Amino acid sequence: MHRLDVWNLDFGIWDLFFYHPPTLRFCTQSKVHKVLNKGHKGATVWNLGFVIWDLVLFLHFTFESACCIFKKLFPASIHPIMKKTHPATCSLLPATCLSEKVSLFGASLLPATCFLLFSICFLQPAFSQTPLKLRDTADKKPQVFAMVVGVSKYKYVRPLTYADKDAELFRDYLKSPGGGSVKNENIFCLLNEDANNANFWSKGFQWLKSKQLRRGDRLFIYLAGHGDAIDEDQFFFLGYDCNPMGDKNNYLVSGAIQLFNLKKKIANETARGVDVVFIMDACRTNELPGGTAGQNFLNSAVSEKSAGEMIMLATAAGEESLEDASIGNGHGLFTWYLVDGLTGLADSPTGPDKRISFGEIQDYVAKNVPSVAFDRFKRKQDPFFCCNENHDKVISSIDSAYLSKWLKLKKSQSRGPGNSFHGTGDRFFDPNTADTALVETYNRFYRAIKNNNLTGQSSAEDYFYQLNKKYPGNPYTLDAQSSLAVEFINNAQRKIDRYLGCADENSVKEKQDNYEAGLLLERAINLVREDDADFANSLLPRMYFLKSGGDFGPAGKNGTMTDAFAFARANLGRESKGAYINNRMAQLFIESKQYDSAVYYADKATKLAPNWNCPFITLNLARQYQNQQPPQQNPVNNKPKRPAGKKVSFGVLAGGGVNQPVITYSDWAQRQPNYADSLSSIDPSNTVTLNIGFLADIKLGGLVSVRPSAVLSMEGGELTYNRKSLTGPTFKEIIKTKTISLQVPLPFVFRFSSKKVTPFIAAGPTFNLLLNQDAEYKKKIPLKSFGLLGDGAFGVDIGLLKSHLVLSPQIRYTRGITDMKGTADNLYSNTLAKIANQSITFTLTLRGQ
Repeated sequence: MHRLDVWNLDFGIWDLFFYHPPTLRFCTQSKVHKVLNKGHKGATVWNLGFVIWDLVLFLHFTFESACCIFKKLFPASIHPIMKKTHPATCSLLPATCLSEKVSLFGASLLPATCFLLFSICFLQPAFSQTPLKLRDTADKKPQVFAMVVGVSKYKYVRPLTYADKDAELFRDYLKSPGGGSVKNENIFCLLNEDANNANFWSKGFQWLKSKQLRRGDRLFIYLAGHGDAIDEDQFFFLGYDCNPMGDKNNYLVSGAIQLFNLKKKIANETARGVDVVFIMDACRTNELPGGTAGQNFLNSAVSEKSAGEMIMLATAAGEESLEDASIGNGHGLFTWYLVDGLTGLADSPTGPDKRISFGEIQDYVAKNVPSVAFDRFKRKQDPFFCCNENHDKVISSIDSAYLSKWLKLKKSQSRGPGNSFHGTGDRFFDPNTADTALVETYNRFYRAIKNNNLTGQSSAEDYFYQLNKKYPGNPYTLDAQSSLAVEFINNAQRKIDRYLGCADENSVKEKQDNYEAGLLLERAINLVREDDADFANSLLPRMYFLKSGGDFGPAGKNGTMTDAFAFARANLGRESKGAYINNRMAQLFIESKQYDSAVYYADKATKLAPNWNCPFITLNLARQYQNQQPPQQNPVNNKPKRPAGKKVSFGVLAGGGVNQPVITYSDWAQRQPNYADSLSSIDPSNTVTLNIGFLADIKLGGLVSVRPSAVLSMEGGELTYNRKSLTGPTFKEIIKTKTISLQVPLPFVFRFSSKKVTPFIAAGPTFNLLLNQDAEYKKKIPLKSFGLLGDGAFGVDIGLLKSHLVLSPQIRYTRGITDMKGTADNLYSNTLAKIANQSITFTLTLRGQ
């Protein structure tokens, strides 16, 4: 609230005291807050402070003394305002003060001053935080919700000018009649300093969960700020405290918002029938670590990896999103025309219906943004919209009154610099709606947060557990839960940022601080896991990383070096291409005096993040130590050995295909009188085969491995005997061929590269053990219990993003090498010299990496 507004409200209450003595007595009975709640709901603590100030002044001073104090407190410049807004009060004040000797800081004023300061300090926390407000279940109609993020001020990377103003413009549009008069509690907004990774995931998606979105609801997700990418699979929106230290690889562990995970959230909502509109006004510069390639990856990935949402992007791949002071009063070109069109100007002039469809806003933005970008700035900017099936879907309805105001605003705005600032939402609560003990514990929680008292007795964590024990599921408790998680996560991120800046110290205290930050992050993971398991899992590598940087060794407080390597390898297993953890591995090997391995990991880190200084420092140090080793301990060629790693991984397989017996006729002739027919031919049919089993992948070095497996194979088919009787007519006799076998293939696998997606070929023997044969089949043509087959396969290994799993589809051909026919003396068996199997199957394997 503006300072003059506070003064005006104060003068109004002063008038109230003069004309309503009963009210004065009522307030002295510790019920001032009820007057404020009834008359000025949501007033700030300053208003309450001034009421108490007025009350004490009235009790301690004469009317003429109070007049002198007002002259000292308020400058002459506000007197006309006071006379205009409060004539009753001014008419009661004497023209001159009768006693000019009253001191503003006199002893008689001391009780009032102390009382005011106590009131402000004690009550302030209650008015600075907002508990979650659950969905209005009484409203059965579909509702509109929005998550709005805008960042102009960045802590570590180049700032922007108008991204936060664009976010405010879109937020205010949604709150306006033209945007549907979306309620404050249905908009989650983060601007500048508040827009970090922890707040977005922990508080943002706890807020979204509390809204219980239903089929028919609409969710806007608007992001304005920096965006960048490592590659086509790893693309990010940069939070306020993102610190890549000059290299895009560090987005893996800095404060960047992983958009792939956001796409998964969007897919969950669209699958439940929620209309999601994803709007991103990023790519405002290519001067980020990812460069032009990163901007291309970002827009391509966001547009191609559709999750069923309506997509509106400021630019096509390879272009920059323009922002300038001449756009509105300082805005981004895309957002300005987006809001301009949604307000009403995108309505088709040939058939206006006071509704804006997806197709209409797409046409309006596509018409204006490229032309203005070229005509005014000599640049190219082509917004991207997806997808065509949403063409007729209504995005907004036009409010004539608001459209008129918007047009007047556009006309009145002058070209000039914008006012980029950190926005804050309105935060207040009504103490009468919550349990007194609940509110008091909630306030103590936030006082502990403010004092950075996070753990221990009478800490933020302590107060949260008190809330959770007495008031589980309460909006105040849920807000405290996400806020505590945010503090733990931010504390961990500060430690990681220090490491990325090469400022990590080797002191025992610094190492212990790292380990404790990892423990706090582990608590944060437990706090957020129920609401957002994906976000919790994304924090695990950072937890392992911080723990690996603890105090380890013979006298270490956190354990031995074996424990340190266990944490580091757990991190490396989840983010093997993270330069930060490879650099940590190198540091641990230096500490363990294993310098060859240290050089290997440090060198790998420099290749993963060539623009990050820290691994080059580590590599130089490792080589210095390596060169100082005795000659017998150092290889002649100084080539680092590849350290022992995870060489064996396990998985499962399933598949199916067709199998056909390969038969060879014997030279047997019909001589027995009890065979009253002759054999014309034997026709084997294609049999169906199903396979399930387990496998292992054993690396032999380079790109070669062996993949033994144990497969349960089930086959079923037919052998048709075409026979001719002595009387002349021919007839057929069909034998069902059903078998169950245990097969053990031992193929050698040759991969073509070490990339995430790479083809391979495989070949090797397969041992077949017959477990069961159909009774009739066994009686007529018994099979041997053991056989040898040969296998050949072609497939593709596909790394599944960050799950550390590999999916391998393959086509496999198998041919029997040994004879499977057993011993029997009958027409069916004697006509056959040899039986072997051949099959073609399609198999899917899923294994660890």
